[in-house]
Amino acid sequence: MLWRRDVRHLANAELQKRLALVRRQSAESEAWLDLVELALSESRDGAGWQDAAPTPPPERPVKTPLLFRAHLTVDRRTARRYVQRLLTRAAARADGASLPRGLNVAGLLEAAICQDDARIDALAAGGGGGGDPHALRVVAQMAALPLLQACARATGWEAPPSWWEGYCPVCGAWPALAEFRGLERKRWLRCGRCGAGWELEWLRCPFCDEKSHEQLGYLAPEEGEATRKVEVCDSCKGYLKAHATVSALPPWAVLLEDLTTVPLDVAAMDRGYRRPERPGYALEARVTEHRRSLWSAAFGLKVREA
Repeated sequence: MLWRRDVRHLANAELQKRLALVRRQSAESEAWLDLVELALSESRDGAGWQDAAPTPPPERPVKTPLLFRAHLTVDRRTARRYVQRLLTRAAARADGASLPRGLNVAGLLEAAICQDDARIDALAAGGGGGGDPHALRVVAQMAALPLLQACARATGWEAPPSWWEGYCPVCGAWPALAEFRGLERKRWLRCGRCGAGWELEWLRCPFCDEKSHEQLGYLAPEEGEATRKVEVCDSCKGYLKAHATVSALPPWAVLLEDLTTVPLDVAAMDRGYRRPERPGYALEARVTEHRRSLWSAAFGLKVREA
């Protein structure tokens, strides 16, 4: 049976090379890598998503992420086309798992941005006979990626120096990894969803704010790996993968670095450490759709159809 690859050509040669390497090293990763590739292609293109980025209110509380109680309005045609491609791709790779029909696309994006797994499960169950909630959770996170990265892109990808929280300044998620950049080895936390980065001091747990060196440590691979390790906190039993870099990783590389370093996750979990189950900050964001006329789509005007 022939399978048609409808992913747009990825212009970034480095990204293509990294994806090909992962596929060669891990044949079982093909199912989720298809969705990741599609999501990264859509995020890189960005067309149809950039207008959804909200304008930060002038008096936003200092500890609230950009998307806290934000109202995001996405282009209906763009969102539905993209989510349908994800659903089609996931169904082809789901080994018989069903996905819901007649899905509420805006509801799915809203639940994914707010990291509301219970709501995603409810959407899976309500789709005409029910669907596989685990498969829909994966689709939901990939569906939210272009929207979240458009929001982070509007901020310049990095938080202002005044941001000292452990969670993402854009989407409120916990960091996917820590970067130790350049010769100074400054510690930057990176979000695996929107790609944003923010600096945080050494010897500080992003999850519980523990600063005692007696409670903080790290796990390091036994052989040859000098650029990666796992930071651990014995106060909250949280862990964070860390990677030494010359400069900031591009957003797509943050996601792939997280997804392709599973042995580090396994090593941490085998020793009783876990990633937090709850989001770093409850967003309470809203997502609605609008339909652009052909005239506004052609000329970039934000005119809504009646």
